[in-house]
Amino acid sequence: MTLKQATLEQALLAPCMEAVIAVTERYQFLEDHQGARVFTAYREIDHVIKLGFSEDLKGQTLDLVNRGFQLLEAREGTRREHRLLMLTLKEIGYAPHYNNEYFQASKGLLRHLRNLGWPLGELAQLLKSQRTH
Repeated sequence: MTLKQATLEQALLAPCMEAVIAVTERYQFLEDHQGARVFTAYREIDHVIKLGFSEDLKGQTLDLVNRGFQLLEAREGTRREHRLLMLTLKEIGYAPHYNNEYFQASKGLLRHLRNLGWPLGELAQLLKSQRTH
């Protein structure tokens, strides 16, 4: 192995270990918190979406319905994943609408959420039938 190869291998070691640790933490969290979900809910009256995290989504669903939201889709997820999504959206210029988890629905936001692997359900169809920007 040349000095250049050894240096490159050493430089890649830290990011690889960070990735292994992050994956391990995710699986441990999901094992300990079997009900933990990331989700998308939509309120048609004002075209607002909630991008949420819950350790007990069943308990939160009634609150969402009472506030006029319909749960579109949910999947296993972590609080860290939710926090990273919120930071990413802020960095690319999407400001929350009411508080940190609520955003004005738009086709641009939908495109970013899809690229980031967020659970969206029928949001694309709902936006096609609505006049959103």
